[in-house]
Amino acid sequence: MNKFKNIAIIFGLFALLFASCIEKDEPKEETRRTIIMYLISTNSLSTSIASDITEIEESIRLLNDMNNCRLLVYHVSYSKAPYLFEIKKVKGRIERVTIKTYTDDVRSTTVERMTEVITDAIKTAPAKEYGLVLGSHASGWASSLVTRSNITPRDFGEDYSNTMKLDELAEAIPNNTFKFIYADACFMGGVEVAYELKDDAKYFIGSTTEIPKDGMDYANNISCFFADDLELSIVCDNTYQKYNQKTGSARTCTISLIDCSMLNDLALICKSMNAIGEGTKDFSMLQVYKESSPYLFYDFKQYYNTFDPKADEDGAKLDALKSEFNDMLNKTILYKAATPSIFNRLNIDSEKYSGLSTYVLGSTSPDGVNENYYKTLSWYQHVFK
Repeated sequence: MNKFKNIAIIFGLFALLFASCIEKDEPKEETRRTIIMYLISTNSLSTSIASDITEIEESIRLLNDMNNCRLLVYHVSYSKAPYLFEIKKVKGRIERVTIKTYTDDVRSTTVERMTEVITDAIKTAPAKEYGLVLGSHASGWASSLVTRSNITPRDFGEDYSNTMKLDELAEAIPNNTFKFIYADACFMGGVEVAYELKDDAKYFIGSTTEIPKDGMDYANNISCFFADDLELSIVCDNTYQKYNQKTGSARTCTISLIDCSMLNDLALICKSMNAIGEGTKDFSMLQVYKESSPYLFYDFKQYYNTFDPKADEDGAKLDALKSEFNDMLNKTILYKAATPSIFNRLNIDSEKYSGLSTYVLGSTSPDGVNENYYKTLSWYQHVFK
């Protein structure tokens, strides 16, 4: 009898295990919206990003409910292994529910890890639409800068000095998945960045300049992320107003909202302009978004409006293209705002600020920037070739 009883117990355990596996694989209920935050803080932003997460939790605690939305955070820090967790409000209390802990032998700035995290998040919290927040250090498109340059080649992210090139970032994010990408990082508001990510999201939010270490206005934007109608211009304005109301060097912010669906048409116009015209070589007249040489980031609209025809007979055609360019840019940039200066060190001319930056080929000395990498980007490939 004992023998048969043991066999019965074993079969019972197998049945429970099988049932458990089936339950795990069952489709999960789709929610209204899932926000995924990818936060890399194994760098000088460690304390700031930890504070951002606390601010997020407090914002959720103050909400009546999450309006059938979910918020998942991937966080890599000095204090613990990288992990993906969900912030939930349970009976008025905030809980961090760990979804997955990852090995630390793969850097968070690799295509492998970012793709894995996004896949895990979407599988865990399927939704009608998704938003992605990228938080860390960044240097826009500016990869592989030489050591003499005074800007660190962070590209996107800094995980124990490991960084992620712009094309790798675009590869890691699945196409046509996100309603928006908010780059809460420095220098990401460039046309090169937006164009590289245009197939990954419908809208892109970025800053042309350095940003304060506290980042976006999480306190007010969390409720916006959970609203019935996602008003991204309000998200941008919340962040702008957070800093514009400050004084001194703390009054620092540039931010813009880009409609990625317009970028292909914008690129075609720029390609036509480059074929028959050329921009100013007096780079000192251009609004820059980095305070010292190599400047790297010039105002996109201002630069293309300096174009003169290469041949006199193309003057009228170039004028028409400039008009098309300005009209298309107005459709592309849905929101833009800038404080009068950045950290009281870089002045922003409101008449010149368009909401997008661009690099101008040949504007820096050979030891200032790696133009070879720039020429691999989609913007260069589609506009200059």
